[in-house]
Amino acid sequence: MKQNKKAQLKIQVHKNQRFLVLGFLNKKSQLKIQEMAFMIVAVILFFILVGLFAVSILYKNLQESATQINEEKTLSAIQYLAGSAEFSCTGSKVNCIDEDKLLVMLNRKAYSDFWSFSSLKVIKQSGFDKSEASMKKCNIQNYPDCDLFVVQDKKILNERTTSSFVALCREKYENNYNYDKCEIAKLVAGSEMK
Repeated sequence: MKQNKKAQLKIQVHKNQRFLVLGFLNKKSQLKIQEMAFMIVAVILFFILVGLFAVSILYKNLQESATQINEEKTLSAIQYLAGSAEFSCTGSKVNCIDEDKLLVMLNRKAYSDFWSFSSLKVIKQSGFDKSEASMKKCNIQNYPDCDLFVVQDKKILNERTTSSFVALCREKYENNYNYDKCEIAKLVAGSEMK
């Protein structure tokens, strides 16, 4: 029996050493697992940052594209605006705006949402060398001695304007004769920048 107890003790001692070695190995493997987890988290954070950077660049390009498309839409609309029924001169004049029709359209609320422009103005030749603040705005009292027709202005601060030259004509009576007096003008339309 004595030999059995010693054998059991040796086995127990042997088992205890084995558990000590396994415990040390467990701590080492836990450390490696933690390092791997931190590395995976760091890689995921890196790819998230790269993704956010890519999305911000794409969003900026999308805004620039939207602004460019809006400007092109304004330019194409302004080219055909002089030929529209609201502005066109009587007769077969091309790219001509009737000044009398323009005077009637001033400050009309019905036209505020008719066009997609943020502003729509016609500058007479007399206002070409002046700043907009120094131009005389046209109304019924000072017509035809004015410089600027403001058809619509939504007072948007972030606006880019597109312009086109047109003929601005009005019917004038002089020396018992009616005739069309025409001058060059600039049709200016604004589009909101996004």
